[in-house]
Amino acid sequence: MVPPATPSRRALLIGIAAGLAGCSGTESSTNEYPPDGSLVTDYTVEIARSSTDAPPITQAPTDDDGDADDASTPDPVSNRVLESESDAAELVFDDDAMNAAAARRLVAETNYASESVFVYQRPVGECYRLKVNYVTRADDGDPNVQLCRVIRDAGIDCERDAYDHEAVAVRLPFPADEYNGFSVGGGGSCDPAPQQSRNGSDSA
Repeated sequence: MVPPATPSRRALLIGIAAGLAGCSGTESSTNEYPPDGSLVTDYTVEIARSSTDAPPITQAPTDDDGDADDASTPDPVSNRVLESESDAAELVFDDDAMNAAAARRLVAETNYASESVFVYQRPVGECYRLKVNYVTRADDGDPNVQLCRVIRDAGIDCERDAYDHEAVAVRLPFPADEYNGFSVGGGGSCDPAPQQSRNGSDSA
């Protein structure tokens, strides 16, 4: 398993259910959505996948990372909010990862004056893939992304005890300076968005 990266500058409340990474067992959704949240519909998602020990996305090491001998070693990315083009430029994409080019393009083509990108990366069972189920936004502006885990196509060879890495990039239709926190929830089933969120649906 990839070790966690240094947390982003923004406070991230992570509420991912353990079932998202596994291949079997009983799973339940955390449903960590804000009760007063409205549904966000105008977002874009790209998911890159790597079948090696290397994750699809890393970030260039900084001067604060310690030993100079490790200066050329990319840092893993667990979760990060991209607030600007300079943030985006720090990411390194594995060209051999599935759909890496599309994820890179999403990050590069974002207008950070009016949009932001959340990157979430984790190991996932080889027989499964992650999916963005829905996105909500609380009255205080903080977004929440709900993920779920689905079985991959039957024609794909996979091992129950093997793991790949997936990187989820979500472009949000509002800039990072409009929120101070971020939450992610999920589980093994793709439940519909809460009724109160659907009633308050908003494109931003």
